[in-house]
Amino acid sequence: MPTPWTDAPITAKSEDELDRAGYAVRAAQLIAGSHSWEDSIAFGLTGPWGSGKSSMLAMISEELNASYPSWQVARFTPWATGDVAGLLGDFYASLSQALPRRRSREIRNALGTLAQVSAPAANAIPWAGGAVASAAGSAGAALKKQTPWDKAFKTAAAELKKLDTPVLLIADDIDRLQTEELLALLKVVRLLGRFPGVHYLLAYDESTLFQALSEANLVGEDDGAAARFMEKIVQYPLVVPPLLSTQLLARLDAGLDAALAEAGRPQPSSGRLGRLVEVYRSQLGTPRAIDRYLAQLRHHLPLVDPEEIDDEDVIVLTLLRTAFPTLYQQLPRWRDRLISGHTSEIKRSTSTGVEYELFDIEPLLEMVPKNSRSDARALLTDLFPKLRSGGLSYASSDRGISDTRYFDRYFAMGIPSHDVSDVEVANATADVGHGNPSALTALLSQASPDRVVLVVDKGRRFTENLPEDDAGDALRLELVKLLVAVLDSVHDKPSFFMSPRERVAGWASHVVTQLSDKVPAAALLEALDAASKLAAKIEVVYFADRQEGPRPACLDKVIAELGVQATKEMVVHLEARDDAPEDVQPGSLIHFLLSAGQIAPLAAAVAEGLNSGAFTIADVAARVIPTRILYGVGTQYELSDFDQETFNALVPATPDPWYESPQTEVDKHNLSWANRRAYASGRAKQPPATPPPAAANTDTAADPSAQTSQSEQSLE
Repeated sequence: MPTPWTDAPITAKSEDELDRAGYAVRAAQLIAGSHSWEDSIAFGLTGPWGSGKSSMLAMISEELNASYPSWQVARFTPWATGDVAGLLGDFYASLSQALPRRRSREIRNALGTLAQVSAPAANAIPWAGGAVASAAGSAGAALKKQTPWDKAFKTAAAELKKLDTPVLLIADDIDRLQTEELLALLKVVRLLGRFPGVHYLLAYDESTLFQALSEANLVGEDDGAAARFMEKIVQYPLVVPPLLSTQLLARLDAGLDAALAEAGRPQPSSGRLGRLVEVYRSQLGTPRAIDRYLAQLRHHLPLVDPEEIDDEDVIVLTLLRTAFPTLYQQLPRWRDRLISGHTSEIKRSTSTGVEYELFDIEPLLEMVPKNSRSDARALLTDLFPKLRSGGLSYASSDRGISDTRYFDRYFAMGIPSHDVSDVEVANATADVGHGNPSALTALLSQASPDRVVLVVDKGRRFTENLPEDDAGDALRLELVKLLVAVLDSVHDKPSFFMSPRERVAGWASHVVTQLSDKVPAAALLEALDAASKLAAKIEVVYFADRQEGPRPACLDKVIAELGVQATKEMVVHLEARDDAPEDVQPGSLIHFLLSAGQIAPLAAAVAEGLNSGAFTIADVAARVIPTRILYGVGTQYELSDFDQETFNALVPATPDPWYESPQTEVDKHNLSWANRRAYASGRAKQPPATPPPAAANTDTAADPSAQTSQSEQSLE
């Protein structure tokens, strides 16, 4: 398990990874060389938050202890106390602890006395050229009974000088202090603690400290006032060396390598991150910023399997979240516009007539500091390519955040409840080839139609990559068997496009087209026999026949055999007349025969049945009335227009008194064969003497699923 990132500074030069140890050695030499028993010197170590100031302090302290053993180094943590009195007390305690135990009894007593009077006297000491407050107001009667502060200070200073021990007091992160605490610290450094031979090393971020001084009204309004003020406090400014570009990129490279390796991810090879190098340099300019970013990445990468998400999108999105957290939180709200690049509103265009109104991301960028907006824009347009292409078609990464189906995963960092795991579907599909169809059957039979659609989408992607060998064909045949068998258990819902059931059938058709020429027709027919209804077999094979591209050699033989079966089933259905099962779709069988050019045998069987009295012309007419769905009022079906063209292909062009029957009003929602027969009365016409040729009809009207899909018409 990887060691967690704790943001702890290094403690020794041996841990330095940024080539700063040499700088620390020179800083220690400067401090030691500047020592004087006549003065107290303040050194300032400045750098942005996270630049490595604390680590630099540790290396300077180590070097002083090693190369200048007479020096004593102590840590003073002013921001750890709760008030000014506590700050002063901690200062004197830190100074006392820094002194050698031997020969220091007198100085400790002197410091104790000084500490007792310093806190109430702090406000009475002149500061910045004027008297801040009167002694009477701040100390009161208690001061009159104590040793005067100046006498106590001189006594402590004299005792310190006798020890002949230079002292360096280190105060880190003084920019964290509240205004009152900061003022107290600066009083300590330049007044209350300005003991000869006692020196200070203060670490802070200049911009933050300068802002605090401005808010305290201690400096003027011009930009350089705070800097000039600090020049009076700090005699020797030291600056933490900034990361060079090569150091920054090397640290990032090493960290990304480690994060990907820990998560078991492959190295990205697209060169995409290289195009964002300037953004990385701008937003991750300190060791802490880099390590904080990498720590988040190391946490998020393993949360989702690599087959479920695009790693490069995670890497870029993590940078956006780290650098611009407020912007990141708003992205789910604008999901559709970010992905599409437009607002879905139509506007007129002089060149193309109409086009979508482009999505303007500038209001989003306003929540980012002005000097970082170009970086935020670069990250957004990298993650959502259509933002930079005006909403036009643009290639996106596989399973990327710019894909509607995967967007939510990047914010849930997992598989949301409305989503389906790609890995789960792939494993369930692969299990079918190992004789275990239960997992995929359960996924396709679940109650949520929308999740079924996702399962089909992900399953088709998996089957695209099956091997072109006997093992691949074996799995494809098992898949066809499962898919046709599960069709009746799919929780379907009407759709203007493809319903969940139709998507499952479409997947089966696609798998059929992927079979190799070595697969015999008998093997495919055996797989199709798993369907409970002939119409399901026909639907799958019909759509496989219509797909462009390669098709297995056995498909024509399978179509011919299914044509024979369809003819037999249609005759049985007609002979049952009004008692025929209503869940059978004779229209799909008829249109399949038309498209396959096999309508002639059925037409001959119909003529024979009419002659023998096995069924009537009205019974035939009842089988060519399609249904349509009434959208917007629930799942309701009603009888549609009479299909005269199909009727002409089925019955002989001979007169019949039934053609003279008047139209009757019927309940269009009653789909019984008796009601359909009544509905056909007066609508069916005698076929022309020369019927149209019985060639394969490939237009929409010849779809074998006409009664439930393609011939369904929506009503406004």
